[in-house]
Amino acid sequence: TVTGVDSSTNAGTYKEGDAISIQVTFSEAVTVTGTPQLTLETGGSDAVVDYVSGSTTNVLTFTYTVGAGETSSDLDYASTTALALNGGTVKDAVGNNATLTLAAVGAAGSLGANEAFVIDTTAPTISSVTSTTADGTYKEGDSVNVTVTFSEAVTLAGGNLVVTLETGETDRTVTIATINSATTASGTYTVQAGDTSSDLTVSGIALSAGTLTDGGGNTMSSFAIATNLAASSALVIDTTAPTVTGVDSSTNAGTYKEGDAISIQVTFSEAVTVTGTPQLT
Repeated sequence: TVTGVDSSTNAGTYKEGDAISIQVTFSEAVTVTGTPQLTLETGGSDAVVDYVSGSTTNVLTFTYTVGAGETSSDLDYASTTALALNGGTVKDAVGNNATLTLAAVGAAGSLGANEAFVIDTTAPTISSVTSTTADGTYKEGDSVNVTVTFSEAVTLAGGNLVVTLETGETDRTVTIATINSATTASGTYTVQAGDTSSDLTVSGIALSAGTLTDGGGNTMSSFAIATNLAASSALVIDTTAPTVTGVDSSTNAGTYKEGDAISIQVTFSEAVTVTGTPQLT
């Protein structure tokens, strides 16, 4: 009978193409003919794993190579009947057929109970770009936070993540140099002379070099942004000083004498806030 399913591979997260060695232990030595198979629960499509070695011992080895699209938060076989002869035989020394029934999924003696394997074949993506800076208008010299959120924890190696902001004639960049197994990464944009935006947004994100990978080693290949900065914040960049566009009057044209009042309007290129008492000579 089967006494347990275990693995000689270290626990951890594995990606497409990685190999995991799985051992099925019997209560006595067995002899194998053909290629028995073990079915693993790996998401939308289960993985069927072939027997590799172990005939005439009590431990049979199967090798699972992670396939595209497979996923599991705690790898285990599919059911108590997941071990199948596949046209072969498993017998003891005197010819008794082995009982192939496995422990219940997740129960003591199962692969899931004995090991902690995460199967992750999905590359990380950028979920959003947001800002912790309050909505408002910012001028030259002001600082604006830029936060990139990923679909899962990632690590940056050998390069920088560069966020490009749409700021008018000259776009500005925010460089992030360190990301260590984190789902978010932040940088600071300092508003520079000539920058302008009615609703600050990101025009692109890229790596200057290196890689961004998740815990299983899947490398980010798409830098598309699911939710951009302009959708979550209202940040106006204005580095242009207001100017006088004209001086006029709402009083009718005509001749005025001592004591008469004439209303004069000074018009600016944009809305302005006044303190004190400016004067016109």
